[in-house]
Amino acid sequence: MEVFDYEVAVVGGSHAGLAAAHTLGRSKRSTIVFDTGNPRNKAASRSHNFSAHDGTSPDALRSLAQQQLQQFPHVRYSQQPVTEISISGAGYRLTVDEHDTVEVRKVILATGVTDHLLPIEGLIELWGNKVFHCIYCHGWEARDQPALVLVKGAIAWEVAMTISQWNSQLTFLLHGSAIEDTAKKEQLLQRGWKLVETPVVRVIEQEGEVVAWLADGQVVSGPVAYSKPVRVQFNNELAGMLGCEMSKSGSVLTDAGMQTSVPGVFACGDLSHPGYHQVSEAISTGHKAAAFCNNQLCMEDFVK
Repeated sequence: MEVFDYEVAVVGGSHAGLAAAHTLGRSKRSTIVFDTGNPRNKAASRSHNFSAHDGTSPDALRSLAQQQLQQFPHVRYSQQPVTEISISGAGYRLTVDEHDTVEVRKVILATGVTDHLLPIEGLIELWGNKVFHCIYCHGWEARDQPALVLVKGAIAWEVAMTISQWNSQLTFLLHGSAIEDTAKKEQLLQRGWKLVETPVVRVIEQEGEVVAWLADGQVVSGPVAYSKPVRVQFNNELAGMLGCEMSKSGSVLTDAGMQTSVPGVFACGDLSHPGYHQVSEAISTGHKAAAFCNNQLCMEDFVK
């Protein structure tokens, strides 16, 4: 008989991972949660579009979730990174911090994504607080104000369709790019919106506004700004080591029960969806992954 250190390892300790650990704790499953403490929304001071918790900070949500895990003596929380993972017998072997190993029966991956921003001085410091990327998360708070939209021309038209529902006065800072489609460009101009193609050198917050310095010396400001990552990197390295199937964008494909193409391996949160990344969705998929994971363990144990 194989001996396992834990029944389940949850890799990733933000909203999805903590939700999964909570359900596993309530299911009396010995569980270890690995969390490196670098969540995607770490910079955000408020989390919105989350019914009953609208306006609560992401840190407060995580802190409360961690506190509630303490009621389950069989759930352990570790801040060590998982560097490798492989199939081992009827379970999985995780290499922790490059030298220790942990053997488990099931794995839930909640490793999230990493945003790569435009290389503009000051942008990362304002990201999530004065420069927003999710209109559903922050649009209501910024509604009806003149807004800067810092994006490349290739996606400006698509971004405009959504943002204009919340903000009707837009200035597009295209950062050295242009909108190639003449008809789309004209449609934006007809709405009275400015299209500035000059590269942005630096952005800061000044007296409550986002101020952008351009390469030609111009200064443009507004009470709110939106931007988009130039690339969203799915943190799917561990999923790749196990051979999990992925979408073209890099998200890990799952079935309705959040199980990946590798039996006994589940994925949840931002990692498991190509684009719908919300705190509420992450928590929901975390609970779901854990429930189906526990059901699988119950079935295996019952038929032995």
